Order: sequence, then C-alpha cells, then structure tokens
Amino acid sequence: MSNDDIGKRCAEAGFGHMTRRELIRAGSAGAAALVAGGPAGAGEARAAMPPAIDTNFKDFTLVSINSDDDSLVKVQTNGLIAATSNDWPYSYLDAATGAWKGLDAEIIGFVAKMLKISNVIVKPVDWDALVPGVLDHRFDMIADSINYTPERAKVAAFCFPTYYYAEVVVVPKGNPLNIHKLADLAGHSCGSLLGSNYTEWLKSVPGIAIKDYKDFNQLLPELAHGRVDAVIYDQPVMAALLLQHPEWALEIADPYDHYILKNPNAYSRYVFRQSDVQLVSAFSAALEWMQFHGEINKILEKGGLSGYNN
Repeated sequence: MSNDDIGKRCAEAGFGHMTRRELIRAGSAGAAALVAGGPAGAGEARAAMPPAIDTNFKDFTLVSINSDDDSLVKVQTNGLIAATSNDWPYSYLDAATGAWKGLDAEIIGFVAKMLKISNVIVKPVDWDALVPGVLDHRFDMIADSINYTPERAKVAAFCFPTYYYAEVVVVPKGNPLNIHKLADLAGHSCGSLLGSNYTEWLKSVPGIAIKDYKDFNQLLPELAHGRVDAVIYDQPVMAALLLQHPEWALEIADPYDHYILKNPNAYSRYVFRQSDVQLVSAFSAALEWMQFHGEINKILEKGGLSGYNN
C-alpha cells in the first residue's frame, strides 16, 4: 500500500485531526478504519512456529495458531515497536526522565514479560501518524487504548479488554450537594471540556448551568475555587489529578450512576494489524491471565482507580 493510499484511507476514516480522546468519544464507523491486514498468502495454512513464554506465570498458556503467521516470534526476536500519542495518564514519556509511564505502559510492560518480549521500543508520534505507521509496518501496535465498536472490528484487531473506561463527576469533599447521578445536577452548575460528549449529556438534563472549558486542566482548579459546583470528565484523568493534588479537597462522587454502562464495549483495548493473529492472540491470553490473577487491578489502583474498573 502506497503512502498516498494510506493517507487516503485514514482521511476517509476520519482520523485527520482527531485526538485519541475524541476518537474514543466519537464511536463513529468512520473512526474505525484502523489496521486492515494484508492479503493472505497462497497455499495451505500451517501452524505457526510455537513462541516461547515465561513459565514463571503459573498456568499461563497460548492457543495454537493454525496459520503461517509468526508475528509474536518476530517481535520476540526484533523487539515490539509500540506507538503512542504521548497521552497522559494512559501512555506517555516522562518529560524529566524519558521513561515510558502510564496505565497502558505498565499493562503492556507486564504483558511483554509474560510473552518474553525483551525489547519494547516506544515511538511517540502525533495521533494522526499512529494509524499510517501501523499500516506501513513501522509500528507493531498502537499502545493507546481504544474502545471497541463492531464497525472498527471489521478492519482492526482488538485484543482482550484491559480496563473499564467511563466518566466521573467530581465534587467537593463530603459531596455536600449529594450528587450521585446526572439528574442530581439540576439546579447546580457543572463544568466539562468544551465540545465533549459530556456537555451534550448535561444538556439533556433541564436546569443544569453548564460551564465549558478549553483545557481539562482547568476543571478541578475551578471546582476547588468554588466557581462551579461539580465537573464531569474522563475517569482515569480525574483520578490521576486527584492523586497529585490532595490539597484541592475534592473527591469522585461515590456511589455514582454512570452514564456509560459497564460492559465489554466500554473497556479500553489495544489494536494491531488483523494479519498479526499470533501476536494479538498472545496479548489477549496474557491480559486475560492478568485479569484473572488481579494484576491489572494492582496497576489501576496505583492510578487512583479501583477493582470496579477491572
């Protein structure tokens, strides 16, 4: 596929100027055209070379792939090239140390140990360059989490779910207005990011005074200074900011009736080329083992999330 063809496909898919967060929120069929695999080779399928795994992880196994795909073996040999849009607090390079950090960075690092991938090469690129880079085989995977939709699954290989991704409402400590669902915000003011789907949700509830902000970093300081009664935004972002700033005396409303229901469609995942069956299958097996043994929950807790997100 030529660079012109790749560019055309991405433009048609709506990737031109979307951020990762906007992609997840959009949920459109057009945003789905991630990574269609190349044409299958001629001849009979044969079992791929059995890849090695770390046997220290009790009862961890991989399924046998009945094809000539050896994509896991290749990254075990050559290294896994993981592309990220440098998206805090999910997958980013620390400005001070250059280390790869974040929820997704830790999860993928754990998977790499299980799969004996000794070298993970992180490539921070603009969001617009992620999909073309995978299509052009410059990257092996997109290491930013993306939500599943049936339309996207027609052209992208999605791994096993990683963690539940939803919205939260943040309120002053003690939740003085007793906010536990969107309807409870009627008669009060609530802030969110300008142009996000959260503001659209707020518009559906009569009586909410909506305050739009251009940067999510403005939300919690505005709430802490009493300029707004509550804010609604991405759960992992709010949890990470609250961990960094206990002096703000804010908390996530709990219990809270999430607008986004908890089901597999609301979980973040990683995407790969459809042709890399062995690699996607191995990633999924490792993630499922991590979920079963509580390893993902340990990572989420460090980011201010909980077992509810597992």
